[in-house]
Amino acid sequence: MTFSELLPNFFTHKDFLPPADTIPGTLFTPLHIVFAAIFLVVVITMAIVISRKSEKTVRTVMAVLWGTVVVLEVVKILWESFTGRVVDFNWTGNVPLYPCSIFMYAMPFAIWGKDNVRFAACGYVCTLGFLGGAINFVYPVNVLGSYSCLSFAGMHTLLYHSTIVFCALLMLLSRYHAFTGITKWWQPLLPMAPAAIVSLAAHAVNFSPVGSDYMFFRLNSFFLAPLGAALPDWATVIIVYIAYLIIHATPYLPSYIANRKKAA
Repeated sequence: MTFSELLPNFFTHKDFLPPADTIPGTLFTPLHIVFAAIFLVVVITMAIVISRKSEKTVRTVMAVLWGTVVVLEVVKILWESFTGRVVDFNWTGNVPLYPCSIFMYAMPFAIWGKDNVRFAACGYVCTLGFLGGAINFVYPVNVLGSYSCLSFAGMHTLLYHSTIVFCALLMLLSRYHAFTGITKWWQPLLPMAPAAIVSLAAHAVNFSPVGSDYMFFRLNSFFLAPLGAALPDWATVIIVYIAYLIIHATPYLPSYIANRKKAA
């Protein structure tokens, strides 16, 4: 496929595309690197600029971005379900129950929530959300392993994950959320609440006849698959919960320890 053929095939499903190594803009090709660099510069620059605005402006920007990514997620799911060779909903891959999917469910509480509810939602965005968004922004192998970055699927993954990174940076730079001021032992646990709630839905699908690996609780994805194959399901679930707990709580522990020492 030539560069000039990318735009006419912008919405073409991967079932009808040529092999990925013949498509410009797939993973780590020059076009992908250029697009990723542009997105990164825009994300960092806009996060710095908007963080200097009022809290009302910060919340408005986050609300607009949240609404945009939710609409695009619905469009993406419908597009993937109805434009391939097989017209069907893919229960093992299209349900938005990934670690980064939690962003869509947590953001309304981060924007309009109060007190501990807002803290928990912002905490997810600035810990697991930021980590997952950054990894999938840098290494979007699930999508750019088949699509060009100059395609609907490619642009969606870059926009979605850069939005998560942007919102996390905006929250931290503007002090909308901070890892400081932690005085109680249970406060570092609050950011895990969104993931814990969504995990219930993930379990319902993972351990149904569908048998997926949402939120990686069965460790059947990527390089984790050998570990998942060697362990019983209850063990993989515990391991993943512990990993999520560490990811969510660790940034807040220095503040908690420092405040404990100060109080003592």
